[in-house]
Amino acid sequence: MRNVIQVVREALLTNFRELDQWFEKDQALLHFKPERDQWNIREVLEHITLTNYFLLLIINKSTRRALDRKKTGHTVVLPADYEQKFNQIDVIGSKSFGWVRPEHMEPTGLKNIQEVKALLKQQYAQCMYNLSLLKNGEGVLVFTNMSVNHLGKLDIYQYIYFLTKHIERHIRQMQRLQKEFEESAILI
Repeated sequence: MRNVIQVVREALLTNFRELDQWFEKDQALLHFKPERDQWNIREVLEHITLTNYFLLLIINKSTRRALDRKKTGHTVVLPADYEQKFNQIDVIGSKSFGWVRPEHMEPTGLKNIQEVKALLKQQYAQCMYNLSLLKNGEGVLVFTNMSVNHLGKLDIYQYIYFLTKHIERHIRQMQRLQKEFEESAILI
């Protein structure tokens, strides 16, 4: 179980650290849209905060429930397909599946970039805090359904891992935007 928690912690650290670097990029890059209906990097970052917000509502509530269950004597037992579920979640970090996000996770583009950065820092701290509360395997005491890519029931560690893979997916999107921006600058 400790290795699972460590993997989730490292994924949080790696992906949030990577996100932080995008705030130092040139303003022209942050606002670049190759096409009208595409998001720019600022909007991608805002979308990540919106998605994290809704995922953290579930993670925070589930963490409280898991700690209550531990107090009442529930035993931590890993399902047989436990490791497999993490492999299924890994797919979220790629662009290999389609999913229509809910409207409330659409960026407005109106948020101040420093506000977005501050929100991401708070969300990272909240994820790490939840992991610290669940350091003895309590995160497997609560499962919540995840409809994305038909993942089914995820425990809290898997939910947090999903959050990191969602970030990873959008880091790749921002990298593609940066590449398009650089290529368009060469053509000018």
